[in-house]
Amino acid sequence: MKVAIVGATGSIGRVFLEHTLRRDDVDSVVAVTRKPDSSVSSTDARVRSAIIPDFGALDTVTDTTWSAIEDADALIWAIGTYDVNRDVNYAYPLAFLETLTQRRIDMRTRGRKLRKLGFILLGGAFTQANQSLRLYFLPEQRRMKGLLQSEILAFADKNSDYIVAYVVRPGGILIGWNSIVNWLVQWVFGASLAVRDEELGSFVADLAVTGSERSVIENWEIVQTGRTLLANARINY
Repeated sequence: MKVAIVGATGSIGRVFLEHTLRRDDVDSVVAVTRKPDSSVSSTDARVRSAIIPDFGALDTVTDTTWSAIEDADALIWAIGTYDVNRDVNYAYPLAFLETLTQRRIDMRTRGRKLRKLGFILLGGAFTQANQSLRLYFLPEQRRMKGLLQSEILAFADKNSDYIVAYVVRPGGILIGWNSIVNWLVQWVFGASLAVRDEELGSFVADLAVTGSERSVIENWEIVQTGRTLLANARINY
């Protein structure tokens, strides 16, 4: 099983990388980043780096770089910002998925056997796909990411012979969760609006390998499944 992680050096991307590498059924991981990072490439012998300096200029990416990514069985998109950045939060992931899908179609045409790509988009619990709904906080960001979610799923449906897309919608992600503040947040909001980073990481790593019957996965399922996976892993150790 080969998994590519776009944004593997980010705070959430590193969590995905860590939990993906905990799985024995993953034999290859491609860390897709804008800049070289020795801390990523030296993590595990299974990790290979692929550098894309500008996701707005995919036509300049070399075939050598694409060849490291394009035959992945699953790809996790973990790049995003909290501000209104249309390029990063909308244009880049769509263009990347479109380009990657076309390259995989071309590979199949040449006789290469590939399974469907599992494309996992890191979304959020507060994104809003309904573009006409009145929103009272962060309206532009929420609509933009909601539109991305809709278009990713529509593109996957149109190209269902080649890809299957999943949108994970975590609530507040508690990084380094074992702190007083994070404990309070988790106690107040519970499994509906808060998730520990390790729960999210274990869930997404499992989703990359096993897939899901649902294309949109909410915070409560991420928390419950993540906790079960973590508990089982501890028992097996």
